[in-house]
Amino acid sequence: MASRPRRSRYDILLLVDLTARTASDGNIMRRTLKPVGWLPFLGWFGLLFMQLISPDRAWSWLLVGLSIVLVVSYYWARLLRDQVTATRWTQGSWVVAGDELVEHFTIVNRARLPVLWARVLDHSAVPGYAADRVESVGSTAERSWTSTGVCRRRGVFTLGPWELAMSDPLGLFRVRHHYPDTTTIMVYPRASHLPHLELPRGRTVGRSASSERTVVETILVGGVRDYHAGDSLRRIHWPKSAHHDQLMVREFDREPSGDVWIVLDLDSATQAGQDAEATQEYGITIAASLAARFTREGERRAVGLLMSGQTPAIIAPARGQAQLWRILRALAEAEPSPASSLSMLLNQTGSSLGNGRTLVIITPSQSTDWVASLIPLASRGNAPTAVIIDATTFEPPQGRPADLDALRSLLTRQQIPHYVVERGFPFRPVERIKRSGASSGRCQGRVGSSP
Repeated sequence: MASRPRRSRYDILLLVDLTARTASDGNIMRRTLKPVGWLPFLGWFGLLFMQLISPDRAWSWLLVGLSIVLVVSYYWARLLRDQVTATRWTQGSWVVAGDELVEHFTIVNRARLPVLWARVLDHSAVPGYAADRVESVGSTAERSWTSTGVCRRRGVFTLGPWELAMSDPLGLFRVRHHYPDTTTIMVYPRASHLPHLELPRGRTVGRSASSERTVVETILVGGVRDYHAGDSLRRIHWPKSAHHDQLMVREFDREPSGDVWIVLDLDSATQAGQDAEATQEYGITIAASLAARFTREGERRAVGLLMSGQTPAIIAPARGQAQLWRILRALAEAEPSPASSLSMLLNQTGSSLGNGRTLVIITPSQSTDWVASLIPLASRGNAPTAVIIDATTFEPPQGRPADLDALRSLLTRQQIPHYVVERGFPFRPVERIKRSGASSGRCQGRVGSSP
């Protein structure tokens, strides 16, 4: 078997790409070392050629000096490649639109030579945020800093991948650390005040009970069950307990007249505007604001979400903070799609909305077709209300003012309350996120009223 040829140190020095790979959190972190240009090496060969054909002390000194420069620069760059590490971690895995995103960076230099400059090159997908920065680190030292940015848009984005670029003092060799790790960050829509928006309650003939059980006490008793530790003594059904010779507690049915369905139209054919000043962003903000309003302790109404778009969602009405986060998560991921118009959405899912509910229709559509889909829903005791986003006021606009007037006239004749929201509506934030804990990649919080 032929022996494998050995590579000399001289050959290694002139390699175009000197690469090292290390494991980082289960992913491969790649380190590269490359010469910036070939001019110094061509000069070295030129001096060597001149010394061979015309020996002179000047050529010798220049050749030795350039050799020392190349070797020292390469050695310095190799230390940057092998002895420098960087870490990045995020404070929390979610924020609310308008809040600050906080990240922490650390560069550790274990070499005896300093890092004169190290540039962070961030390739994150968060709109308007970049963690690019230039730092220096002393010998056998570390440097830490915090990067912050305001998340203007709701959605699901990625932080990373990113790179760390360095060089020797003369800039002869370029060193890069490639970090492929990415972190998903959820930006929830922010809730705002919605003045002058009064929603009627659904109505039913007599007392109509929902098939869903609730832990909240109502006047509708749905049945009894065995007592569990932690159940309130007020809910014990004493006659049943005596009959079964064990403690039994009452279960309550939810009153459907208190439930709210938020119906969000994300048909791309009816949307207008762009970026933050778009009808879909206005609709999502209104939906988030209503969800926050009705899940707060003072309202105590169950809220559900029916939404079209690229990721259609139907979230059954429920109470509490957990329900709010379910709705906000669906709204954060929402994007328009031409798959379903508002009238199709109501016709296909109307039977599952129940009876005696409050329906809030949020749409930029100026078509009158979807109003006909509300009539059978209203006949079952549901109380619809329309929030119309005036697409003619956005840039670029959609529809005609005359169509909007015809739609409003039809809603008035059908006695369906409606509100019109134009571009430039003064959304005033009412909710903020209070963080607790600062663990990497995870954040606990709650929704509370801002002062």
